[in-house]
Amino acid sequence: MWEPQFWIHFKPTELRYSNMSRELKALGMGYLLWGFSIGLYTTQWPVFLLYKLGDPGQVGLANGLISATAVLSYFIGAWMGNHFPKKPLFMLSWGGSAIAPLLWAFGSSDWTIYLGCALFGFISSYSSPLINSYFLDELGDEFMKGSMYTSSTYSIGMMVGPFVGGVLKDIGGYELLMIVTAISFVFSAVPLAFLKKDEPKKKSLMLPKDRSYYQALLWAAVMSFAMMITVPYAPLYAKERFALSGTMLGLLGSISAIGAVLLAYLAVRVSHRSIILRISVWCGILGTMLLISNRWFLWVAFFFRGAFMNTYSLITSGVSHRVPKDYSYIGFALLTATIAAFNSLASAVGGYIYNTGPIVLFLLSSVLMWFSLHLYRLLAESRQ
Repeated sequence: MWEPQFWIHFKPTELRYSNMSRELKALGMGYLLWGFSIGLYTTQWPVFLLYKLGDPGQVGLANGLISATAVLSYFIGAWMGNHFPKKPLFMLSWGGSAIAPLLWAFGSSDWTIYLGCALFGFISSYSSPLINSYFLDELGDEFMKGSMYTSSTYSIGMMVGPFVGGVLKDIGGYELLMIVTAISFVFSAVPLAFLKKDEPKKKSLMLPKDRSYYQALLWAAVMSFAMMITVPYAPLYAKERFALSGTMLGLLGSISAIGAVLLAYLAVRVSHRSIILRISVWCGILGTMLLISNRWFLWVAFFFRGAFMNTYSLITSGVSHRVPKDYSYIGFALLTATIAAFNSLASAVGGYIYNTGPIVLFLLSSVLMWFSLHLYRLLAESRQ
């Protein structure tokens, strides 16, 4: 059987705890199918929303709604971790996300689109702090390897998903695309059935007291805003400026996924936070600058913008060593809520800036990414 090359060099058994092998493989396969599911529609998503809602400002509102409902879900997820086993919570989060694309496919009003966004933000997100807590408990200082391992399998799914989604859209329109996406979400939960049975693990839901944790949250807020402010609008900009078909837009998404996989592979091999962060940020800046240059650099631009697909894993890895294990549910809930809140703000702000001038939006993002990199360095130096 063919095996992705990075798996040959990095097996789950290389991690500190050998009993993580089966768990990581199950999660890795789940993330692969999840990445494929997300990839089916994600490159078409801004164009789909513009088609349904009719205004870039409303596109930003819809994306902001996903992030806003996710904020609430993280804290509810932290509470559920104290009362329910993780395995069924993970499976419900993956498979239950199928509700949203069905609403998007068959909804007859703007409010149906917004409802789908709200449900997707909640159902797909509440398990996130529990997964991060799981990695921290089992992997400790090797958190980044586990996080980037699943991120890389996710990105492999994202390689194929955008192209398939583009073909589906061109063949059967957005309705067919969303129906297939819903089916794919259901199948993404199947590998999680192979996770071991577990019992609820009690952890404190009080806020951590470590000052360095809150400094890390500040950096996470700036970083997530800088990285996410252009994500919904890069495909829209490429389509409007270069008159791309759905299939070509999907191919660009697949090119981005290749860049994301290579970056994740590098992270697994190097396993050094500051180096990977620097490389990721400069890839993001370079990709953004190439995007606004000319058509000949479009493919290279989206390749380097693959760094944006790893944003969440990079930020959580950058903060994980400052999350106390006894507070990991609430610690990661607050972290992911911070990321989601600033993603929501970035999406809404980005929509209005895009209306006034796309170039201004992309330049602003590049400056903010550069600033976030220097902020990380300053915070790291303050701990020494």
